Amino acid sequence: MPVLSSGFLSPLSTSALAQPGGAFVSSTEASAGRVNPATMFKYGQNTVGPSKVTYTNADYTDWRVRISLAPGANYFSNDANDVNVLLSPLSGPGNNNNNYGTYGVIFPYTPTMQIMHTATYQPQRLLHSNYTQYFYENSEVQAINITGDFTVQSIDEGQYLLAAIYFFRSLTKMFFGTGQLSGNPPPLVYLNGYGQYYLPNVPCVVTSFSHTMPAEVDYLEIPDPLTTQGIGTFTPGQNSTRLPTTSQINLSVQPVYSRLAQTHFSLTDFARVALINKAGAALPASSYGAASNNPATSPAQSGNGGFL
Repeated sequence: MPVLSSGFLSPLSTSALAQPGGAFVSSTEASAGRVNPATMFKYGQNTVGPSKVTYTNADYTDWRVRISLAPGANYFSNDANDVNVLLSPLSGPGNNNNNYGTYGVIFPYTPTMQIMHTATYQPQRLLHSNYTQYFYENSEVQAINITGDFTVQSIDEGQYLLAAIYFFRSLTKMFFGTGQLSGNPPPLVYLNGYGQYYLPNVPCVVTSFSHTMPAEVDYLEIPDPLTTQGIGTFTPGQNSTRLPTTSQINLSVQPVYSRLAQTHFSLTDFARVALINKAGAALPASSYGAASNNPATSPAQSGNGGFL
């Protein structure tokens, strides 16, 4: 490596740009040879988004963090009667005329998660006593905070991120105005990840969602998903969206359990992991709770519950 002087270098100095093997390149030549990342990855198909997998209810080997709609849901990415091209990357097999899909949003990189369990005790300060008495009130699984990174290096990845953004936006809104489902609250979702026991198909509602658009990264132009499926013509700058090459999604999801589920709760069964939903068994909220007297020895007869 060359030893640089402590003085300022002139704009056309070549000594500071010595290359291995004795070749020298001027600063102007080096600038001309640089590749613009935005051009390099423009409409690139060299990389794709999260793998397009055929996901079935029996697929319990995928340990990636996933947020999905209830099986049988007939809205958003699962609406068989209304082809939602924008959300089609999130649909399951057979939905939206799609033979692939990730069956909900899969976080392409391992997200940061915080899960907190609390027990509340009400203090009772007795008169003329050295110690406060504590009386148990209730226990709670607090909202789960999820922070995940998304990268966009191709059209596929850009359209996947766009689908995830609109999916989570929709999950924070109720069915209002027109439509057959008007008057219903925001949909229930299921949280899976890290294998059988950690996030066992947990029923949740999305309480907050944010997407950070950083200023210090490149932005790629992603065509309207309709145009990439042969519907309409793509016109740069018009029917397209600019998305950052790297960005972050922040979610807060609250585990919820029906009253029926809680009437079947057994701490003994919970401690031996008998009250989890088996992989892919996302049952309707009214069906939660163990139906068997001994779910540990007869799991096929239990309704499980996805309890955390």
